[in-house]
Amino acid sequence: MKFTDLNRHGGIGANCSLLEIGPFRIAIDSGLHPKFAGYDSLPSHDFLERNSLDFIVLTHCHLDHLGSLPILSREQPDAPVLLSYASSILARRMLSNSVSVMRRQRSELNLPELPFYGRGDLTSLYNRIKPLSIKTPLQVEKDGKVLKVTFHHAGHVAGAIAVEFETKKEKIFFTGDLLFNDQRTLDGAEIPTEKFDVLITETTRGGTPRNPTRQRESEMVSLLNEIRKTLARGGSVLIPVFALGRMQEMLVQLDEAFRRNAFPKVPVFCSGLGMDLVNHFHEISKNTNRLRFNRRVLKSLGARPLPRKLEPGCEPPMKGIFLVSSGMMVEHTPSYLLASGLLRDDRNSILFVGYCDPSTPGGKLLQSDPEEDFEFEEIDCIEPIRAKIRQFDLSGHADREELLAYAQKLSPKTIFLHHGDPDARTWFMESLSESDATVIDPKPLKTYES
Repeated sequence: MKFTDLNRHGGIGANCSLLEIGPFRIAIDSGLHPKFAGYDSLPSHDFLERNSLDFIVLTHCHLDHLGSLPILSREQPDAPVLLSYASSILARRMLSNSVSVMRRQRSELNLPELPFYGRGDLTSLYNRIKPLSIKTPLQVEKDGKVLKVTFHHAGHVAGAIAVEFETKKEKIFFTGDLLFNDQRTLDGAEIPTEKFDVLITETTRGGTPRNPTRQRESEMVSLLNEIRKTLARGGSVLIPVFALGRMQEMLVQLDEAFRRNAFPKVPVFCSGLGMDLVNHFHEISKNTNRLRFNRRVLKSLGARPLPRKLEPGCEPPMKGIFLVSSGMMVEHTPSYLLASGLLRDDRNSILFVGYCDPSTPGGKLLQSDPEEDFEFEEIDCIEPIRAKIRQFDLSGHADREELLAYAQKLSPKTIFLHHGDPDARTWFMESLSESDATVIDPKPLKTYES
């Protein structure tokens, strides 16, 4: 097997990998890098000759895995796109939103190359998608060789899959993004534990040791307790959320908290792509027993749209809980604007429920000190930090100790490190140094053979 990382920046970002298994050429994922814009955000698709792939696999619908798939599919028109049923539903809404965002960025960032694709490209892509059932092998033949492809439930987010490839000579396992623990709305990963020849593993949390006192359930209890205290002192709560997965999980958690009188019922304001995905989650939930979500939660919560005419630096006209994107509070999003209005009042709280890249506004706010001035550059606003700022560990990725134990259980001959920043990969390299496996931290655009 040969492996090439087509994410030109390495680490986590514009995820795209090339696997060459005998005569078969397979691309896995094709994302957009969230830290870059324009051409610099794309994987190196030019590494691939036109129409040279046998098929493309999509592991899940976060944009760092999905966002440039229409471009790759346009350049590989004969390659079917294999994905889960749930991803076949979610991808349409995620990509439609991506087109709208790129059109806006064209003028905001002065990038004439945007948008990279349009509605016609999306229609062509949708004609090429082929949903596969979980744990149901697909057999592909080429040049007298046979390859079996099997999807496994990966946890992480609705529709996420890990992928098993098998030939007569070798077995390969690509983890994708994994979460072993159950979430409130989604079961944890169900993946094979038998021996594999090659493991390609995500390493996202490799730079962060497990804190045994901060398990997912206890973190959710702490989050709800922080909401209770904020409401008791007459403040508002801003919860920046990722549209795909975290928004829907938090809707269910808040509804359950109100039902058991964990805190008094207050207005819940919701906005962003996550609300558009609610109907899709409802549809998927009816067709799989791994996802648990019903759109009636919106009615039960009395969820409301954001108040109109929100102004930078001004508190919203009504107090309550604001559950809005983006999860990292990036510029030009509802959470960014709302934070500017809530930050100066010490009764309020801004509670992060996922990872925040240190370079994003959310990451910078988490690194700032109380009473320090915080600049919202895009809306020309500077506010003192008086609100309570906290981050809760509700990550959608497996702990590094879990991934290490899993790698050791599979006893592979070769391990490729994937989807992780340099410090994360270094930890895995050191931790796996005494194993019998050859461990490879691949450099971008360099081909490695197992």
